[in-house]
Amino acid sequence: MYRLDSLPATAKLPETCAGTRLAYPHILFLKPERHPMTDPNTFDPNNIKLQPLAAPSGLLEQFNLPPRAIAFIRRHQRSLWAAVMAAVAISLSVAGYNAYVDSRERRAVSALDAALIAPQDNKILLEQVVKEFGSTKSALWARVELALLEERAGQTAQAIGRLEEIRTSLAATSPLQPLVIVKLATLYENDNKLETALALYGELSTWPPFAADAYRAQGRVSEQLGKPDQAVAMYDKYLESATGQSLSGQGDPLREMIQARVNQLKKDS
Repeated sequence: MYRLDSLPATAKLPETCAGTRLAYPHILFLKPERHPMTDPNTFDPNNIKLQPLAAPSGLLEQFNLPPRAIAFIRRHQRSLWAAVMAAVAISLSVAGYNAYVDSRERRAVSALDAALIAPQDNKILLEQVVKEFGSTKSALWARVELALLEERAGQTAQAIGRLEEIRTSLAATSPLQPLVIVKLATLYENDNKLETALALYGELSTWPPFAADAYRAQGRVSEQLGKPDQAVAMYDKYLESATGQSLSGQGDPLREMIQARVNQLKKDS
């Protein structure tokens, strides 16, 4: 590499340049200059110092996990990935099933509403609800409504059979259970199946909100069966559990009637 420089007057020049220097004593000449990178003494290929490479760091190291944890994860990564994929698959399946159930419930409610407000063919529409949405709450209420339609149509046996099926399918603690029992007991009593009705009223008395009415019904059925002593016992339970006073502060006419009936039965016995 060269640079322009002013040579001193005492500098020796090549013969080819001597005449020029005599003619132009202050001319600038190109002077070679060394560059640090081109200096052969700067880089010695025989004296290369190799620097040790740092161990490569992975993603787990970036989380500052303990070495044992990192080793465990890498040793069992296939099993861990399989577990993760299984959990994701299960979550997606559960979400899909819940979405299906919700959609089915909404369609069942719409079908039940349409069947109840239809001007005609209610029974056919209700049966369709039961057939298409059998496991839903809407299908259960459709079955109850069908039993009520059969009762109004004078089809007592069919209504009883349907209500018995509903009762069997219900859980023992279902809030619908006492309502079905009341209806069944009433149908059996109207069909003159008094023993069955008495047993159902006894079962109904185990539900506190219905106990008073169940005792009164047991007394009435016991009278029809010719069991006055049992009737008096049930009427007494009713009198004990009934409030005895109406909201207006007047005496309860039903209670007074039952009390009169108890007095008459005791007198006749």
